[in-house]
Amino acid sequence: MKTRFAFYILGATVLGAAFGHFFPELGKDIKFLGDAFIRMLKMIVIPVIVTTLLVGIAGIGDIKRMGRIGIKTVLWFELITTLILFIGLAIANLVQPGKGIDLTNLPQADLTAIASNTSTVLDGKTLLLHIIPTNIVDVMAKNDLLAVIFFCMLFGIALVKLGNDAKPFVSMLEIASKASFQLVNMVMLTAPIGVFALMSNTIGTYGIALIVPLLKLIGTAYLGLAVVVFGLFSLVALLLRVPIKEIYKMVWDLMIVGASTGSTETVVPQLMQRLEKYGVPKYITSFVIPAGMPLNSDGTTLYLTIAGPFIAQAFGIDMSWQQQLMMVLFFIVTSKGVAAVPSSSMVILLATVTAVGLPPEGVALIIGIDRVIDMARTAVNVFGHVFSCIAVAKWEGVFRKDTELSESQSATIG
Repeated sequence: MKTRFAFYILGATVLGAAFGHFFPELGKDIKFLGDAFIRMLKMIVIPVIVTTLLVGIAGIGDIKRMGRIGIKTVLWFELITTLILFIGLAIANLVQPGKGIDLTNLPQADLTAIASNTSTVLDGKTLLLHIIPTNIVDVMAKNDLLAVIFFCMLFGIALVKLGNDAKPFVSMLEIASKASFQLVNMVMLTAPIGVFALMSNTIGTYGIALIVPLLKLIGTAYLGLAVVVFGLFSLVALLLRVPIKEIYKMVWDLMIVGASTGSTETVVPQLMQRLEKYGVPKYITSFVIPAGMPLNSDGTTLYLTIAGPFIAQAFGIDMSWQQQLMMVLFFIVTSKGVAAVPSSSMVILLATVTAVGLPPEGVALIIGIDRVIDMARTAVNVFGHVFSCIAVAKWEGVFRKDTELSESQSATIG
């Protein structure tokens, strides 16, 4: 991906917002172009995740090693997620973005579709069973990432147990993985048109009039995300002994692309290739990044603990620290369970605010600006994947080391 392409997409985002403002009806009319782009993004998610994850697991070649890497990956995800949740909670209490806001003129979106999915994240038994697929074709068709990853984990273990007998099939998976990455590149050619239409529709539908009253919420969210990127991850880089400037230089354009498209999947091929050049073995990136798509959304995690208190403040509800801690616990659990659900962050928010006694109408008031904040959330998610891979590689002692295993994987993904 050429660097200037990132600016093309960013420019399309800005122009789309302007077009939607000055020509709102036309902005809404071209929504189908944005919908077509989103459908193509969904089309490539499963091929990318399935092929890269299976290749990564097979490339590890050792069930014990795979289990160790899997445990370390999950532990890292949970550690960072928890830290970010408390950072968001602290910023929300310090800035108080919802205090004094006038809600009377804000339009309320229809929550019917979102509310229908909240039961999935509130029932622990349902959530657990939801991860175990009864029909792998069905969950692939629904883009149910957690269920797909669960199946791939088991299938990958089976491939490892087959040993040499699995090599022909693994070779086919490697070809399919490369083809999937080429498919991503093909879809990305339409990204400027897609993001232009999506932003035009958002501004055309809700207008600048919605954004202005909620500027404090938007600013608080961006402030929190900046604290994560420049504060938390700078500390993480120091602990991992990697120069933070090198990381910024490596992925800044991918963060722009991810932000403009609202999708991490669009930058996965380039992200893996750059991390490999930076010294992370392919079997690490091929495992950690696909697993991190539903489980390691750092930007979304932070926004949730800002949006929750915002709703309470906007409606004049004083939340005790016990209630806020309960809300954080809900977010820790629910944020892992709805990767395949449309508008997943809003589903998580609605389920959690309902569970802790906050008015669900607050979610309806902020849906209109979700696209604006989602841009920054996705950029941070991309950044988070980088540190997840480096951390696991460091933990395994294979970062920037020419081990036999990493050499054997050097041609796995182009």
